[in-house]
Amino acid sequence: MFKGAIVCVDDQKLVLIGLRDQLIRLVGDEYAIQLAESGKEALEIFAELEREGMEIPLVICDQIMPKMRGDELLIALHARYPKTRKILLTGEASMNAVINAVNRANLYRYISKPWDEEDLGLTVREAIRSYFQDKQLNEQNEALRRFNQDLERLNASLEQRVDERTGELMEANQHLQQAKEAAEAANLAKSTFLANMSHELRTPLNAILGFTQVMSGDSSISSENRQYLDIIQRSGKHLLKLINDVLDMSRIEAGRIKLEEKSFDLYRLLNDLELMLCLKAEENQLLLIFERSQQVPQYITGDENKLRQVLLNLLGNALKFTQQGSIILRVKVEKKEESNLQNTINLLFEVEDTGPGINAEEMELLFEAFMQAKNSQKSQAGAGLGLAISRKFVNLMGGDITVDSVVGKGSTFRFNIQASLAEASDLPEQSSRWRIIGLAPDQPVYRLLVVEDNWENSLLLVKLLSSLGFEVKEAKNGLEAIALWESWKPDLILMDMRMPVMNGYEATKRIKATVKGQATVIIAVTSSAFEEDRSEILSIGCDDFVRKPFQEEIIFAKLAEHLGVRYLYQEITAESIASKPPTEPANLDSLTPNSLKVMPKEWIAQLYLAASMCRDDLILELLEQIPQNYTDMAKDLGELNYNFQFEEIMHMTEFAAPDSVNSNINYLT
Repeated sequence: MFKGAIVCVDDQKLVLIGLRDQLIRLVGDEYAIQLAESGKEALEIFAELEREGMEIPLVICDQIMPKMRGDELLIALHARYPKTRKILLTGEASMNAVINAVNRANLYRYISKPWDEEDLGLTVREAIRSYFQDKQLNEQNEALRRFNQDLERLNASLEQRVDERTGELMEANQHLQQAKEAAEAANLAKSTFLANMSHELRTPLNAILGFTQVMSGDSSISSENRQYLDIIQRSGKHLLKLINDVLDMSRIEAGRIKLEEKSFDLYRLLNDLELMLCLKAEENQLLLIFERSQQVPQYITGDENKLRQVLLNLLGNALKFTQQGSIILRVKVEKKEESNLQNTINLLFEVEDTGPGINAEEMELLFEAFMQAKNSQKSQAGAGLGLAISRKFVNLMGGDITVDSVVGKGSTFRFNIQASLAEASDLPEQSSRWRIIGLAPDQPVYRLLVVEDNWENSLLLVKLLSSLGFEVKEAKNGLEAIALWESWKPDLILMDMRMPVMNGYEATKRIKATVKGQATVIIAVTSSAFEEDRSEILSIGCDDFVRKPFQEEIIFAKLAEHLGVRYLYQEITAESIASKPPTEPANLDSLTPNSLKVMPKEWIAQLYLAASMCRDDLILELLEQIPQNYTDMAKDLGELNYNFQFEEIMHMTEFAAPDSVNSNINYLT
């Protein structure tokens, strides 16, 4: 198979044969040697080789030939075969012929006759090498050209696709932006709705809880009416809990809930819960068991309120749905991982019940907001938020909550939290508890302005404050408040923030814009449940902030803080008797006044005060101090407390320690 053909053209046959023989010696059998004795024959040979697809890298042509000279032939061949290398043999050729061939036929070289075989060989080899190099370069250039064309087409396609994709992305981003704006608008609408509902619901609740608190302090109310009052108060607190659950869920979704960590007594928290729930368990004929591992520390640092709420939710659900059997709370310390800090522990809580159990389908939705199991739906109690909030709180405390349940046998809820070890000295000081019964003598007469558009809440504040001896006036909106402030010059203003005509924000700004107004204390009284509203309220000039529904102690404390008011107290100091346990056990078959005599007189006096104030929470704290030897007495007193039989508790304490009960009112300044 030849690599190509070399065409030799000369009108002298002997010269052709000699040239052929030399070429064979030079290139061997790699190339076919074609001979032509005229220009016409040479053109025919080229045409034939072209039809056969043969490469023609070289033509060697004599210049002096009849009919068609060598330069004329080369020019004709160049027109059709420009890549073929051309060598002109000349003996008598003029320079004009050579120049003509160079210019018009791209002459590679001319060789004078007679030629040197070695020189011819070098020229032929170089010509062939040059031909194939150019051919390879041309092929590469062609490939590169095609590649560039493909690349250009690809780039054009990519540009089109990029444009299309960019358009799609822009459209998608526009849709996302619209969705984001819609979500933000929805969140804003939800926040606005919740703020409005918080105001609308908390405002009447403030009046309900406030007036029941005021009336509970009236000793002339009969036991039956006191029970009715307590039902109203408990119902109001239940409604407040539902409202708070919804608001808690809203704050959780918005990322507004944060841990409020402090050092606290875990044993006391568990004892409080057991004492609080044991009567309900006994009433339902259920066995309530609290098991605490010895490794559980007494003092830890964490969010006590959130932990209490989670435990109350789980234990409350267990009490609600368990018809018979038992409810067990287990608390233990999980094994510490090496990566944990040395001062950090992992506490595991388990609430196990023998209730109806939960099927697999319901368990998948158990921790979803506003979802209730079938047994929960039957009770119609709650908004279906307790478990959802509990899981969020547990997550916030560094753990998770899970449940195992078998239908017909019961359920076990487990959760863990991260906590830090603490010491008793780390706990905040327990302040003495007392009831304010009046203003201490030798004080200025303080003027207080109540600004509130809601008649019930205004009446509550006016009655609460005037009964202690304050001078009180009221205004129904911000405009009236400014007028009274200018004419009456109050020492302190209790300002509702949402009112008709002029709201509390604008009224506060106008008052605080004056030199005289800067000296007037303004305390915002608001139904808002959102912490960020506190910052806004303080930023407009309010000196402090009270959230509805408020406790009277908070109002009194704010007045003392900002005006230096001094009060007359009926003191309750639980700490003063904590170290005086009875020395001899007693076997009590029934609760009598004599039963209480095993306790210190100071304790009996404080139990009397707590009962006279209808403070079931204080009574529970006092019952915690009863030693385990007297659990029957603690349970009997707890049952009286649970049934709001405060007069019965007062009657027993009066007989048990009359001197201590009658001498516990002191003036504290």
